[in-house]
Amino acid sequence: MNEMDKNVRYRLRILAVIALSMFAALTARLWYLQILSGEEAAAVAETNILREIRVPALRGRILDIDGNTLVGNRLTTMVTINRREFEEAKLTEDQRLEMLTEIAVEVNRSGLLFKVSDIEEALADPSFTRYDDIPVATDVDEELLIYFGERPEKFPGIEVVDSTVRSYLYGDLAGHILGWVGPINDREYESRKPPPNKAYGLRDEIGKAGIELMFEDDLRGVAGRRVVEVDRLGQIVREREDLFIAPIPGDDVYLTIDIDVQSLLERQLERTIFSQREQSPEKKEDDEEDPIPYDVPGGASVIIDPTNGNIVAIASYPKFDPNDSIGGFTRDKWASLNDPLNDLPMLNRAIQGEYAPGSTFKLFTAHAAWHEGVFGVGLVKNADELWDDPGYYRLQSCVGDSGGSASAGGCIFRNANDAPYPQIDLIRAITVSSDVYFYTIGESIYINPVHNETGIQDAAREYGMGFETGIALPFEQSGFLPTPENRRERHEANPLAFPTGDWYPGDNVNTSIGQGDVLVTPLQLTNAYATFANNGTLRAPNIALKVVTQTGETVREFDERILGEVEIDPEFYSRALEGLLGVTTDEDGTGYDAFNTRNYDGVFFPLEESPVAGKTGTAEVRGKADTAVFAAFGPVDEPQFAMSVILEEAGFGSRSAAPLVARVMEKLVTETVEEAPTAAVSYARSAALPLCLEWLEWLDSDQLSNVGGSNSAVGADTGPVLEANGEVRVRGEVIDCTALLEDNGITVSIQ
Repeated sequence: MNEMDKNVRYRLRILAVIALSMFAALTARLWYLQILSGEEAAAVAETNILREIRVPALRGRILDIDGNTLVGNRLTTMVTINRREFEEAKLTEDQRLEMLTEIAVEVNRSGLLFKVSDIEEALADPSFTRYDDIPVATDVDEELLIYFGERPEKFPGIEVVDSTVRSYLYGDLAGHILGWVGPINDREYESRKPPPNKAYGLRDEIGKAGIELMFEDDLRGVAGRRVVEVDRLGQIVREREDLFIAPIPGDDVYLTIDIDVQSLLERQLERTIFSQREQSPEKKEDDEEDPIPYDVPGGASVIIDPTNGNIVAIASYPKFDPNDSIGGFTRDKWASLNDPLNDLPMLNRAIQGEYAPGSTFKLFTAHAAWHEGVFGVGLVKNADELWDDPGYYRLQSCVGDSGGSASAGGCIFRNANDAPYPQIDLIRAITVSSDVYFYTIGESIYINPVHNETGIQDAAREYGMGFETGIALPFEQSGFLPTPENRRERHEANPLAFPTGDWYPGDNVNTSIGQGDVLVTPLQLTNAYATFANNGTLRAPNIALKVVTQTGETVREFDERILGEVEIDPEFYSRALEGLLGVTTDEDGTGYDAFNTRNYDGVFFPLEESPVAGKTGTAEVRGKADTAVFAAFGPVDEPQFAMSVILEEAGFGSRSAAPLVARVMEKLVTETVEEAPTAAVSYARSAALPLCLEWLEWLDSDQLSNVGGSNSAVGADTGPVLEANGEVRVRGEVIDCTALLEDNGITVSIQ
C-alpha cells in the first residue's frame, strides 16, 4: 500500500469519527429535547390552570300587544378596572389614591356624578374574581376611551369598553308595569330558584319589580363562558377559544297593554292631579273652619277589556323612570323614590293602593238586595216603587239621641249635603246616588233575621273583591271586606290596634255605601265593573300575552282565566244598567256634566253612538279631603272597555274622576288615541319647544331676515337645529313646530 492510500484512509477514519461524534451529539440532543425537556414541559403545562369567566346573556325584550318594544338592551360605554393588573402595578397608597381620584374627576367631567368611594366599593366587591373586569361607571362619555387609552402606564388595568345595559325606551311610561333590574343581593341569591341552566352569579342583575321580576326566568338568558389558561403565578398564558361557549339571549315577553292607550291614560291622570291641586274646596255657609284643601298626592286608573280580562292600560301617579336603575340607583335617588314626603313614586297604587270605593260600591249592595230578597221586606220598598228620600236616615235599631252624628254609634246618616231626592226607585237611586236608599238596605240586611247578614260582603266577593285578582304583577294587595267575624278576629289578634270586636247596624250601613272599613284596589274595582259589563264572568286580569324565543317560536300563551260566574238576574241587570246609564245621560245624573259639558274639564261625549254606563263615588277620609272615584264601562251594547279612576284627596268624584274617564274613553271609542312618544321623542320635543316659540315669534314679525333658515348641516345629528319651515332636528328626531305648539294649546296661523 503506497503512502497516498494510507493518507486517504486516515482521513476517512477522521471524517468517520467526526461524523459519528456529530451524530451522537445530535442523538443526545434529540433525546434531551424529546425525553427530558418534554417531560419538564409537560410538568409545567400540568401546573397551568383553566379559569372560567362568565359571559352574561342579553335579557329578552318586553313588548306591547302591537309588538312595540318597551324594554330592550342598548350599548353603553363603561369604565372597568381589571383587578389583577391593578394589583400588579404595586402602587403606593398615595399613588393609588391619586389614580382613583383622577378617574373620578374625569368621569365627573363626562357628566356622571361619581366619587372615589364608588370605585373603592366596586374593587372591594367579593363577587368579582381576580380576572374580572370590574365595572365602576356606566354611561360615560366615549371621549374617556381616548383619555385612558393614551395613558396605560398612568392608569394600569383601566379600560373603557362597550357593554350592554337595559333600556326602557319610553322612559317613565309604564314604569310600574315594567319594573326594573338591579344586582342580585344575598337574600335573593339564596332564595331564588332559577332553571338549572340559568343559575345566578353573585353579581348578576335580576328583575326587582313589575314584569322584569314576574317573568325573570323567561327574560333571563343562558350565560356563556370564556376560558383562559393561567400559570402558577396567575399570569394569563392564553385564551382557550376552543372552549368558548356563546351566551343565549332570554325570551321576549309580549304584554296585553297598548302603549298608546297607556300614554293617554298616564297623561290624563297626571293632568287631572295637577289641575285638581289648583282647585279650592267650596266652603259651606254653616262651616266654621275652612275646608281641607285638595292635596291630591296621587292616584291610579285601570282599563280592562271585559270580553277577555286583558289589561289595556294601568297607570299610577306619581311615577318613576326605570332607566334611573341602570348601573344601580344612587342612595339619594333610592331614598327619594321611597320617601312618603315625595308621595312614594315606586308604589303601584293601581294594585297596591287600598281605598274606600264610596258610592261605586252601591252596585254590589243593590245586587245583594235583589238576589237576597231584600226588596219589598220591612222598610225596603220594592225595586220599582217610588218614594221620597228626605236626605237623612235614622237607624231602626237606634236607641240613642236621634240627633247623633253619622259616625260610629250615631243614629242619623245623611246624604251628601243633606240633599233630598223625591220619587226614587232602584234605578233613580243609582243615577242620583241616594245614600239613604242604600242605608235602608244596609241596615235591613243585617237586622232582619230572614236575610243573610253578610249578603253585601258576599256579593262583593263574587265580583272579585276582598282577595287578590291574580294579575301577573308582584306585591298586589287584596283589599278588605269587613264582616262581624273578621272584626272579632282582628280585635282578638290585636286589641290595641282594634279596640272593639263588636259589629253594629251602623257598620253595615257604612258598608252599604263603600265606606267604613271597606277597601278595594283600583284594579279590583275595574275588574268588578268588567264582570258586571260582561254579564257575570269574573276573570283574573291578564297583563301577559305570550312568551316568544329570539327565533320567533312561541314558548307559551296566556289564555283568559275564568275565576267564577256571578249569577245576575236579567231583570236586575236591566234595572241596574239603566241606573248606571242615567249617571251619564240624565241631567240629574252625577256624571252628566263630565260627559255632556265642558264643566270641570269634561267633554261632549258621543253617547248616542257609544253609550257609557258609570258610577261616581266620593269616599270620606278622616282628616283629609275626600277620595274621588269613578267606574264605568262602554260602549254599553258591546262593552270593550271597563275603566275606573281613584284620586286621593281630590274631592267629589263627579268633578275630577268622572271627567278624566270621559276624556280617555272618548279617545278610545272614536279611535283617536295618539301614538305614544318614546323617551327620545319626548326629549326632542322638550328641547324643540323654546326654538319653536322663537320660530312663531319670527312668523308674527315683519322682519324677513334669516328667511333662508339655519344651516342644517351644523349639528344636524345632535341639534337642536331650527329650520325656516318650522322643523327642529334633535338627536336624529324631527319635530314639527306647528304640531308641537298646537299640542301645547298655541295656535299657529301661517299666511
